[in-house]
Amino acid sequence: MKMDSKLVRGLAAFALVALVAAPLSASAVPGMGGNRPPKANAAPNVKAKGHTPAFMAAKQKALHDRIAMVLEKRGHGFDAAASRIGSKIERVAAHAATVATAGGDVSAVLTQLEAARTSLAAARAAEATAVELFKAVPTATDKRAAFNAAKAQARTARVELTNARTQLRNAILALKVVINGLEPVTP
Repeated sequence: MKMDSKLVRGLAAFALVALVAAPLSASAVPGMGGNRPPKANAAPNVKAKGHTPAFMAAKQKALHDRIAMVLEKRGHGFDAAASRIGSKIERVAAHAATVATAGGDVSAVLTQLEAARTSLAAARAAEATAVELFKAVPTATDKRAAFNAAKAQARTARVELTNARTQLRNAILALKVVINGLEPVTP
């Protein structure tokens, strides 16, 4: 008798199901396996939800560590940019003083430099506030709102830094105009 290939596949599948299902059905028998009813005085299984105090403390520490790492990286970048802008402001002020001694009118340049210094100080203050807001996120009751407020403050710091850079650029352009307007000095 020749067996059909569909029949052979069907029998193999049935044998496989019987092999797997037999141990599983034995564990469903009361008193055998892992499906025992809970004891009457047993504590609720809070571990299944993941809200144990140890888990929450670990989650809080991980959030604190992550924020500290991000703030460190952000601080390095912001401090480097702010110090670059500050040193450029001082160099342009020195050049403006030299041009003023040569007879150039640098009042517009000095006004732009003062505005750049003011924006740079505002950016540093806004960044310090943003850092404090970011550090307060792990302990806040509404973490999302606290994080959004910190992000908005950090954005303000970035905008102020950009304003300082723009005002410095305008001061440099104004200084170039004054320098080009001076008469050449022949030795």
